[in-house]
Amino acid sequence: MFDIIGDIHGHVSALENLLQKLGYVRRNGVYTHDEGRKVAFLGDFIDRGPKIRESLHLVKNMCDSGNAIAIMGNHEYNAICFHTPHTEKGGFFRDHSLKEIEQHIETLRQFKHHEEEWPYFLEWFKTLPLYYENEDFRMVHACWDNDHITWLKNNYKGISPEFLSRAYEKTNIEYNVVEETLKGKETKLPDGLSFSDKDGAVRHECRIKWWAHERKTFGQILMLCPEKIAHVEIPSNSYFHSYNDAKPVFFGHYWLKGNPVIEHPSAICLDYSVAKGGILVACRLNGKRGAFEKSFIY
Repeated sequence: MFDIIGDIHGHVSALENLLQKLGYVRRNGVYTHDEGRKVAFLGDFIDRGPKIRESLHLVKNMCDSGNAIAIMGNHEYNAICFHTPHTEKGGFFRDHSLKEIEQHIETLRQFKHHEEEWPYFLEWFKTLPLYYENEDFRMVHACWDNDHITWLKNNYKGISPEFLSRAYEKTNIEYNVVEETLKGKETKLPDGLSFSDKDGAVRHECRIKWWAHERKTFGQILMLCPEKIAHVEIPSNSYFHSYNDAKPVFFGHYWLKGNPVIEHPSAICLDYSVAKGGILVACRLNGKRGAFEKSFIY
C-alpha cells in the first residue's frame, strides 16, 4: 500500500524524519520499505525551503527505483513555464517580473554550483502526471474536478511547447484545466472586499474549499474569507464546486495549519505548511479485512 506525503518545498530534513517514522530505510542512497510500501508524493518539491536540490534528488531517486510515485505541483509547472521560451510571442511562458522571480529565486540560488543538474530536473518535471488514480484512491495537487480529469484523459499528451502555448491563453480550455487542477478554484469577493495572502499580496478572489463538508456560510467554503462575510449564509442559488465521489482523493497546496484533520471523509488535504513553520504530513493507507484505513503520521 501507499504512504501519501504532502508539499515538501525543499524541507528534506522533515521529509527524511517522516520517512523514518513511516519505517523507510535508506539503502544505497534510496529510501525503501521492508514491507514493500511505496510513497506517493503530491508535488511542490521546490521553492522556499533550505534544501531544494537535496529534496529533488531524494524524491526522484525513490521514483526511479520504483519506491515512490509523484504528481506535478503548481511550483513544478511554474518552473517549466518560467524556463521555457515563448517563441511565438517572445519572453517566456511565465513572466520574469519581480513577483515571479521572488517565488522561484531560492531554487535557482541552490543550484548555483550545480547548474548542470537543473535542466535534468526540469525535464523530469515535464514527465510528472497532473493526477493519479488507481482502484483505491486518487491524487491531485490542488483540485479534483471530474470534468477536468476527463478532459485530461482524452486530450492531454504531456508538456510540450504546443501545449504550453494553448495553456498560456486564458480563453483556452487548457488554461482553465491546468489552472484549477494545479492551483485550485477561486471566486471573486463581493463589494470590493480583499485580503492579504501568505506572501503579503492583496487578493480580491478567494480559493474555494471544494472539500468542505459543512457548506452553510461563506467562511466554511472560502479560504481566508474576510471576516465581514465569514458568517453570512450562502444564497441558495450559489454554486461552489464540491467532491461527492466515494473514492478518496488526496491533495496538497492549501497551506492548512494546526494538526491534521479529516474535514471530508473522501477529500483529504495533506499540506500543513511545512515551509511556513508547520508540519510535513503523511497519510498511511492500509487495507484490512475489506476496509480501507487512513491514518495521519507526522
